[in-house]
Amino acid sequence: MKEKPDYEKYPVSDEEMGKRYKNWTESLARQMVTLFRVGKEVGGDKFIERLKEEYFKDGQKGAKLWMSLTGTKLEDFKDCSNLHKVHDLIDDTFANFWDGYVENSPKGFEKELKTCPVTKLWSKEPDLCAICISESAVAMYRALNPKFKFKGFSKLMPKGEKTCRFRVELEE
Repeated sequence: MKEKPDYEKYPVSDEEMGKRYKNWTESLARQMVTLFRVGKEVGGDKFIERLKEEYFKDGQKGAKLWMSLTGTKLEDFKDCSNLHKVHDLIDDTFANFWDGYVENSPKGFEKELKTCPVTKLWSKEPDLCAICISESAVAMYRALNPKFKFKGFSKLMPKGEKTCRFRVELEE
């Protein structure tokens, strides 16, 4: 096992580190809002399109990463029934909690998230979430199976709703 570098040897408990990481998450979310505002102001639509391109690339790379972490392979995604394996790990990793699925069938996967650590800050620029997360999701699902279509968010917490709800369908 690889030894931790000195800069990761914190002199506090994991519980205390969790509190500090929460502070970092909030700080980074605030910085994203600032960068998004400046980008829109200076670059307008060109900035938004460029941002979408980068998040799309990130989503393509993410598909490979999440498959490796879940032990899944492309053949596991011939339909939507295994999407929960990848998405549950993503959501658990980023502290997005949920209660079951709206749908988890071969033809569709729909999930409603009840928590999100960046909602409070990203609600100042709700399009940030809609643009970045949506583009990344479109690319990830397409990489898993070109017949997967991300239908987007029907609910979005940064826009004032109580949950985030998204849907993926298998198109024939």
